[in-house]
Amino acid sequence: MGFLSENCAFAPLTEKLHDSLKGFDCQREPAIQEFFRDEAILNAQELMSKSYCFYKKDTMEAVAAFCVISTDIAIDLIPKSTRNKLNRKIPYAKQRDHYPAVLIGQIAVFDSFMQYHLGDELMDSIKWWLRNVANLIAARYVVVDAVNHEKVLQFYMRNSFWPVFKTEEYEREANGLGNDQPLTTRFMIADLKA
Repeated sequence: MGFLSENCAFAPLTEKLHDSLKGFDCQREPAIQEFFRDEAILNAQELMSKSYCFYKKDTMEAVAAFCVISTDIAIDLIPKSTRNKLNRKIPYAKQRDHYPAVLIGQIAVFDSFMQYHLGDELMDSIKWWLRNVANLIAARYVVVDAVNHEKVLQFYMRNSFWPVFKTEEYEREANGLGNDQPLTTRFMIADLKA
């Protein structure tokens, strides 16, 4: 049992719920704060992504949120070593050129709850939910464009994600970036069946 399961309710982030919650504060990442404050509902209305929220039942404070987007992994666009790693786990008759996936577009633990260190519990909850509840449309993998910062990358690796491209140089090349251009995110993947 953890903080989220013991103290929080979980629900789609609807306009009504959004209006009743307080605390979408994420000062360390203003873009995430802006997304959950201003863009999440419109994205859902336009069927571009869907956001979900954990909130404290007793105070109606937003504790953590994430948004998901349907996507796929095009096998011919990833390095051979990653392609082999993906295919090795799939029976030969079911191997494809594209594998269904879910992109976690945004994820946040809001400022008032940072002291509880909820990141790992949140990621476990998301992956469990994707495997067991939200599986109306099949998705074998979950992917992220992780901010290219050591603490962020370690968080995802600790939660069973691995970089699609082994080095930043390979990823920079795949994205058509020169050596002088920063690589702001790393494309990472986790197997939901693992």
